[in-house]
Amino acid sequence: MDDRPDTRPEIEPYYWDLEGNWDDVPIINSKDKPDLIICDPPYFDKKADEYAKQSISGLSKTDYLKFLERFFLFLKKISKKKTRFVFINADWRDFQNCPADKEDPEQAVLLVDYYEIVKKTGWTLTHIIQAPLSSERFNAGVVAAMQKKKILGVVSRYVMILK
Repeated sequence: MDDRPDTRPEIEPYYWDLEGNWDDVPIINSKDKPDLIICDPPYFDKKADEYAKQSISGLSKTDYLKFLERFFLFLKKISKKKTRFVFINADWRDFQNCPADKEDPEQAVLLVDYYEIVKKTGWTLTHIIQAPLSSERFNAGVVAAMQKKKILGVVSRYVMILK
């Protein structure tokens, strides 16, 4: 978004007011409702230091999931009955430098957590696609370190298709 404002002016950063009223969000006043919504949100806690300070990635687990619930309800409100909603994410586990058997499941945000929010907010799941990530991110040094520390790596993202 930073490097193409002249060629893609329709892409504008928007920072959600987590506590405020969302009735004045620019899309609310749009004449057309979307046919397709693709959502690839910041992952919980994973790269909080690399995202903007306003990012939901830095929220507590409870607040992160509350935001997504409110956001999914908002998307439902601004959508057509036939709108498709594509949600891309991965399980987040406390696995950085942590052996798999020592992970704290209470700290995890898993696909099932997202699915519970999807159901609660009135979206219907039609498909789950597992999209593999490039193997380039797992070079020999990374894999050796993960094996030594008994860390389970994430090698894909889930794509949930909803209506």
